[in-house]
Amino acid sequence: MNPTAIARRLRRDQTDEEKELWRALKAGRFAGFKFRRQHTKGKYFLDFYCPLARLSVEMDGFQHGLPEHLQRDEERAKFLAAEGIEELRFWNHQWRKNREAVLLDVWVALRRRTGCVKVMRKEQNHRFVPPKPEQLIEKPARPSGCRPRQ
Repeated sequence: MNPTAIARRLRRDQTDEEKELWRALKAGRFAGFKFRRQHTKGKYFLDFYCPLARLSVEMDGFQHGLPEHLQRDEERAKFLAAEGIEELRFWNHQWRKNREAVLLDVWVALRRRTGCVKVMRKEQNHRFVPPKPEQLIEKPARPSGCRPRQ
């Protein structure tokens, strides 16, 4: 089966947790950051990928706790790190119990990797509201295309 067909099948057969996370990330809703779903990188399919930040977000079920999956996930993490891609992994139960914490972790990683608080694109679609700047500890340099801190 070709990679495009596999990605389509993975999109169609998402878990409920993946569907809910996608609703939060799609269409620039997440502070303007663009995400792709089931993006291919090498032989891997990334659940959610932000090209601007080179960040992969994975939602894992119980099978990822099995020894053979742990080894595959470790190999995958090494491959992605060599490509300059950071990978965040969350368990399905983490999403079910505390969605806000998962979303905040994603936003912190996006901010750390890009220096952006939010991206000035499709602002009408934004659903995620970043923390107030005075709540943040460090202040990274702001690259072009980012909204200035207020």
